[in-house]
Amino acid sequence: MEKFFYEAFEGLARLAPGSELSTKKAASLVNMDHEKELNILDIGCGNGIHTLILAETFPNAHITAVDTNQQSLDTLKQHLQMKGLEDRVKVLNASMLELDFPSETFDLIWAEGSIYIAGFQEGLRQWKSFLKQDGYLVCSEISWLHADPSQESKDFWAQGYPEINTISNKVSQIVDSGYAYAFSFVLPKKDWLDEYYHPLERNLKEMVQKYKDSPVVLDVVNMINQEIHLYQHHSDDYSYVFYGMKKCR
Repeated sequence: MEKFFYEAFEGLARLAPGSELSTKKAASLVNMDHEKELNILDIGCGNGIHTLILAETFPNAHITAVDTNQQSLDTLKQHLQMKGLEDRVKVLNASMLELDFPSETFDLIWAEGSIYIAGFQEGLRQWKSFLKQDGYLVCSEISWLHADPSQESKDFWAQGYPEINTISNKVSQIVDSGYAYAFSFVLPKKDWLDEYYHPLERNLKEMVQKYKDSPVVLDVVNMINQEIHLYQHHSDDYSYVFYGMKKCR
């Protein structure tokens, strides 16, 4: 079944909700000199779509891009070669749960659509030591948009990601973890639909045609479609939210 999950996302530009506009907006809110030589850690870089945006936004930065999917990393390497960025971006196959960097190595840690793998609070705790004093951590995290979501949304996320919480509670967790809260903003609906779900739906339709006699594939397609349908009916309940924070202690 895992094999068919990978196939469902094969060839997608984005593996989670997001957009070039939202990535650039979050980067613009990082209050540091973008022209300075910086060390950036991109955790869960995937195929590198936001890694390349970071390289453009911070033109003198050295970036370490980390993921465990070698196929995605190979795609990133190809893009780096085409853009002449191999000297500035180091690609590393490593688990975000087992990172081993010296203390205070990075000016900026970026975790777009990936911190849920570690868990929000655990990611903040584990990665903090890698940040220089006054360095920034920026991540996008699934969050409730209000305190009374539908029962359908609550049931889905209780199974999918029990750490989901309201934006105000996420901000409290940031502060409790020893960061100064800097900013947050909600990803627009087009980041879910145009950038992520619509391309994913096209893949799912192709899989149904290709494997129409396979119950396993149809189960995978149905599971993913349930998630898509939930968002289509309850998009006011939850979204990914970009959070920016500064290491203060």
